[in-house]
Amino acid sequence: MANLNYDRRLLNLSARRFDEEIWKADLSESYGKSILPKNLEYLIESMRPIGRKYNDVTLKAATNVENHLEQSLNLKFGRVYRTQGSVMTETNIMLHSDIDLLTIVNGYYYQAPALHPILSPYAGEPDDDIINLRKQATEIMERRYDEVDKTGKKCISIYNKNLRRKVDIVFSFWYDTKPYVDSNDEYYRGVYLYDFPARRKELDYPFAHIRSVTNKGVATNDGSRKGIRLIKTLKADSEDRIKLSSFELTCVVHAIENGNLFYQNRDELKIAINISAQIDKMLSDSAYRKSLKSPNGTEYPFTSDDCLTGLRNLKEDLDQLIKDCGGELNNFLTKRSLLLY
Repeated sequence: MANLNYDRRLLNLSARRFDEEIWKADLSESYGKSILPKNLEYLIESMRPIGRKYNDVTLKAATNVENHLEQSLNLKFGRVYRTQGSVMTETNIMLHSDIDLLTIVNGYYYQAPALHPILSPYAGEPDDDIINLRKQATEIMERRYDEVDKTGKKCISIYNKNLRRKVDIVFSFWYDTKPYVDSNDEYYRGVYLYDFPARRKELDYPFAHIRSVTNKGVATNDGSRKGIRLIKTLKADSEDRIKLSSFELTCVVHAIENGNLFYQNRDELKIAINISAQIDKMLSDSAYRKSLKSPNGTEYPFTSDDCLTGLRNLKEDLDQLIKDCGGELNNFLTKRSLLLY
């Protein structure tokens, strides 16, 4: 079993949530007052959401970028903007979280095969359009921000020093499906992300992902999001032992039945135990693991065996945390303190 250093982990957790303006971390009022053993405190605080006011600042950083772009872009087609990332699903674990600003060509759109033939095909050159969009956006950002990273294959990134937020500007096209056309519901609308070096489009359904994760969070009284935050925290504190992406961690929890994630007061340990059982099933049943879908229902994130080491290491750390916390709950005084925390 892993040997988890809870002193170090609590320091890491506090640093990720530290507000320099008020010189205080975004944690429970009871945090650090020795009401609970440190392992239980780590479990509970790892699952807490980041405060809304901090996520609102992240959204403001994205809005600022959008406004700068629209004030200066000079293109023959319009743009629309959408945000994506863990802030949008409230599964982020850092006070100063990054955010993606989808910058979407809005003068035309790609269509799914079910909508063919296209009656009014676009006569221009989409590759040239999106390359020009990125070129102009880069020039605008370099005039506005000191820190601009142009190396991304699909995006450029800026860092807003005043708001302490990183924004990835991700360039894309619309992709319309028949369900979207029939319903006008963006849940069914995709985007083509653009890989600039390869000049290749990659289909994604970010709005379905955001809504599915959000809906599950509501249906489980935030339990599913608590579970996602927990295993993201374990990854962040694993010293690079847990090589799974945030997307993969989200998929692990999203596949669990709602009843096993429903949160009631001080149900953190129950949720952790059910996530461990889910990982165990994924490790012992390869057919089940490979059948799991992403929240948007279009991807199978665990078909490759490359994920196995990460899953094993995640389960090892999670099981140690469960064991440590379960031992503490045999103490009557700890149980009473837990209800007061």
